[in-house]
Amino acid sequence: MWFTDIYVEEIINQMTIREGSEVFEAWRKPPMKPLICIHIFNYTNMAEYKAKVDKKIKLEEVGPYCYRETLEKKNVTFNPDGTVTYGDIRKHEFEPNFSKGSPNDTLVVPNLALVATLGMTKNLSFAAKLLISSFLKYVIHYSSSTVTVTANDFILGYDDKLVKLGMYLAKWTMQDVPFKRFGLLTSRSAITDDTTTVRTGTNDVDRIGIVTAIDGQTKLDAWDSEECNRIDGSDGAFFPRRTINESATLYLFHKDMCRKMPFVFDKEVNFQEGVMAMRFIPAPDMFNTKGTCFCINNTNCAPDGVFDTSPCHVGVPVFMSFPHFLRGDPVLSEPFEGLHPDPDKHDFYIDIQRLLGFTLGTVSRIQLNLQVQKSKGYDSFLKEFPNKLILPIAWLQVSAGEMPESFFRVIYHATFTVKRMQLALRWGCLLITLITFYYLIRYIRRKPTNLNTDPTKENRVASQEMLAGGPSEKTDCCTKL
Repeated sequence: MWFTDIYVEEIINQMTIREGSEVFEAWRKPPMKPLICIHIFNYTNMAEYKAKVDKKIKLEEVGPYCYRETLEKKNVTFNPDGTVTYGDIRKHEFEPNFSKGSPNDTLVVPNLALVATLGMTKNLSFAAKLLISSFLKYVIHYSSSTVTVTANDFILGYDDKLVKLGMYLAKWTMQDVPFKRFGLLTSRSAITDDTTTVRTGTNDVDRIGIVTAIDGQTKLDAWDSEECNRIDGSDGAFFPRRTINESATLYLFHKDMCRKMPFVFDKEVNFQEGVMAMRFIPAPDMFNTKGTCFCINNTNCAPDGVFDTSPCHVGVPVFMSFPHFLRGDPVLSEPFEGLHPDPDKHDFYIDIQRLLGFTLGTVSRIQLNLQVQKSKGYDSFLKEFPNKLILPIAWLQVSAGEMPESFFRVIYHATFTVKRMQLALRWGCLLITLITFYYLIRYIRRKPTNLNTDPTKENRVASQEMLAGGPSEKTDCCTKL
């Protein structure tokens, strides 16, 4: 409207991903460096809990331990269908100014490798599990339910007997191992052949950043239906701008969860210098899977508030939630002391510039949990934990880095220049209309006075005079001559 769509379309066209452009270079190697802050749950009373002196596990949230992430896209390939495929290289550097505590802090945490192994192999035959059990206990002496590690090792990786065994077996079977140590950020910073394919916007500017494939596959095979297995949703940088409004549901594809996450409008916020953003937060029932295709066969569904990702992680019982089980079923928190969910501290949000569909800022907060999954053959492991107990491990807050001034100015002009152009065109068009109407009225009022003389009559009189010899004055003149 008011011809300003041309201006907006031009800005959007400049933001499409085209090889060799300035936008491409900023997309390939983003100048904004996210800050990742990790809050770890320290299990402080395991001896008392194991001896049944304490009825609940006491959790102490420690941290945050913050790291600045540098991202670069590798092996970028443009495809004929208007998409681009790439891999990621991520590096992390400790940020002491944003952290609380030392990387050398000593923590007691669940033995993630053991819990994961028992969960992955729970469906093997009884004989196979007895063999694995004997190997763990008597060959590598690996049976403790918890481990004592430093914060730095737990985050960036520590040597683990079970992980080394897995590496050996993988090498023996000619498979690649993405990381050599076990830690919270090792998979994120690992150099792998994983790829993501997104739309560039060259064919349709409203589809910039929509994920179309993961590792070359256009759909997943983890869930019960085509809808849940469909790879779709934003990569987080752009959202379809024509669908953004207060009643819209926006979708973000989360690779680690193998699903798209629904977001709903919360409120409008002042992002910077008067540039307003629409804030979207996760749908309240996002992690409620009962009766949905995310609960396979609708059996053994996870409690409300946690999401079972094991179908897309080779059976590893990783459950995702919001920090401190925010919006979760109370049964999740009941076995623990020290969990205090708070929406202001633990919610997830995305701030979007409505006109462009561009993400101005985001704060992602997700908690990592592991479920204890006991089975026959593994009776001697994890004795102190009840079966199906979901153990909080840590929660991560990922905040978008500071936006470069050049980026912000584009957003600023898209926000305010368009409005000014709309006002100028609106009032300018109105003024021109009024002026035109005024002169039209004047013309109409003046024209009737010139229409009183009948030109037909004048022509008829003139003809009669000519036939009569002309006007009398001319006759007298001629007579005198």
